[in-house]
Amino acid sequence: MKKLISVLLSVLLIFSCASAAFAANETKEKTPVIVVSGMGTFPLYDSDTGESVFPPSAETLVTNILKLVPSLSAAVLLNKWDILGKYGAKPIHDFFEKMKCDENGNSVYNIAPPLFPESAGNYDEFKDDEATKGSERGVVRAISEKIGWDRTYFFYYDFRRSALDIADDLNEMIENVLKETKSKKVSLVAMSFGGTVTTSYIYKYGSEKLHNVVFASTAVCGTDIVGKLFSGNIEIELDAVLNYLEEFLVKSDFAYELFGLGESTLAKYGKGAKKAINAYLKAVIEALKEPVYSKVFMDTFIRFPGIWGLMNCEYYEKAKEQMTSYGSLSESFIKKTDEYAYNVGMKTEEIIKKAESNGVNVYFTGAYGYAGIPITEGSRNHTDTLIDTYLMTGYAKVADYGKTLDASSYSHEKACSDKTHNHVSTDGVIDASVCILPEKTWFVKNMSHVEYGREHDSGKLLVWIATSEKAVDVRTDPRFPQFLSLDRNSGKCTSLTENVEIPSDSSQADKNFLSKLDEWLSKIVEFIKTHFFKAK
Repeated sequence: MKKLISVLLSVLLIFSCASAAFAANETKEKTPVIVVSGMGTFPLYDSDTGESVFPPSAETLVTNILKLVPSLSAAVLLNKWDILGKYGAKPIHDFFEKMKCDENGNSVYNIAPPLFPESAGNYDEFKDDEATKGSERGVVRAISEKIGWDRTYFFYYDFRRSALDIADDLNEMIENVLKETKSKKVSLVAMSFGGTVTTSYIYKYGSEKLHNVVFASTAVCGTDIVGKLFSGNIEIELDAVLNYLEEFLVKSDFAYELFGLGESTLAKYGKGAKKAINAYLKAVIEALKEPVYSKVFMDTFIRFPGIWGLMNCEYYEKAKEQMTSYGSLSESFIKKTDEYAYNVGMKTEEIIKKAESNGVNVYFTGAYGYAGIPITEGSRNHTDTLIDTYLMTGYAKVADYGKTLDASSYSHEKACSDKTHNHVSTDGVIDASVCILPEKTWFVKNMSHVEYGREHDSGKLLVWIATSEKAVDVRTDPRFPQFLSLDRNSGKCTSLTENVEIPSDSSQADKNFLSKLDEWLSKIVEFIKTHFFKAK
C-alpha cells in the first residue's frame, strides 16, 4: 500500500512539475499579436526640426487662431461670411502647412511617424499607467500582459500615405515577427484606419500567415463623413449639433446646465428660432465652401491618398469629380486611389470572406450610442463619435440616432447560419443578422471611438477575441454576448442581448478554475491508468 501511495505521489509530483513548466511556456505557445494602429496614436514629426506637425504644436495653434480674429470678427459683425472665406483661409491653411502633400500625394516636408519595430516590451510608451488606460496603447499593454511582452507588437505609420503602400510595411513587420518569434502565423488587431491597411495587406499578400484578424472599430468599410465631404455634401443643422454635443457636455456639470438652458430657450421660442439659425448656418456654409476646399483642403486632406481609403466607396466617383474641380490630382494619384477603391474598398466583403474560407478567424467589434459629426447628413447615423456603426461592423442594420428599428423588418434568416438566432439588440437599435459575419460581430453601446479601456469590460472583450487560439463567436462566452452596454464610470458592461445575463467576474473565475481542475485531474487519472494499471 505504501508503494502504491509513493507511486501516486510521484505521479502527482511529475504532473506538478509539468504544470509549472506548462505555465512558464504557455505564453511562448501563444500566437503573436500585432496591433495595427489608427490615426493619431502618436504624433507625426518634422524630421528636420523635431516639431510635432500632427497634432500641431500649441504655439502653431494659438498663432493661427489669433490671425483669424480680424476676419472672423468682421464676418460676424457685418454678416458677410465671404470676408472670412477670403481672408481667413490663409491662417487655416498655415495651420496645416507642414502636413501638405503635392499633386502626386507625396509629402512636401520631411515628415515621419515614430516606429516600433521591436516587441512592445522594448518601449516605455506601452507601460505608462496613465497613457495606457484605453485606446491603442491600452490594447497593446493588455494583450502584452496576457500573452507576453515579447509576443506583442505595435504597427504605426504615416496615415497620409495610401493604405496599399502602408500594407507593404505591414508585410515586412509580419515577416520579421514570424522570424523573431519562430511562429507560423500572427494575429492582427486592426483599429480605426488600421482596418483599411489590413484589408489592403490581405488583398496584396493573402491571408496564409494570419490566425486571427479583429476589426476593432475600424473604417474597413469606409466612413460616411469622408464620402459626403469629398462629394461636396455639407449640412449643418442645429438639432444635429445639439445631439452631438449632448454626449460630451453631460460630463461637465456646468456645461450640462448651460446646455440645458440653451435647449429650454429654443423650446420656448419654438421652430422659428431653429429655422432662423439653420438658415444662418446654411449661408455660412455657402460662403466658406469654395475657399475652404480650394485654399485649405486641396494641399492637405484631398491630396492625402490615405484619406481616400476612409471613404464609403459608394461616393468614390462623385468625390473624384467634385474634388478635382478645386485643383489638380496627378494621374498616378488617381491610379492609386482607383486601385484601392475598386480592388479593396468595393470588395471588402469578398476579401474578408475569402480570408475566412482560408481558415482565418475574422471578427468585428464596434460601438454605437453617439450621433454623427454634425457637418453632413450623416449626423443622423449612430456612430462611436467618429465612425458610422453600420460601416465599422460590416453593414449591420442600424436605426437612425434617437430612433429604433421597425420590429417587422427583422431579417436574420437572410444571413444567419442558424436561423433560430436572434441578432437584434434589446434596445431595438441594431440588427446584426445582415452583417458580413453576423455570428462574429460584437457591439458596445456608449463606447466612444476605440475606447477599449484596459480595465473595462470592452477592453477585456477585445483581448479575449484577439488572443483566442480557437475560433469563437457571440455565443462562446457568457461574459461577452453580442450586444453590450458600457458604463463608462465603472467600466462594467451589461447585456443588451436577448435572454442573456452576464455572469459576475467571480462566478466566471470559479468556472474557469473548476474547468482547469477537472482538466488536470482527468489527465492525472488517465496517466495512472495508462502507466500503472495496464491490462496484463
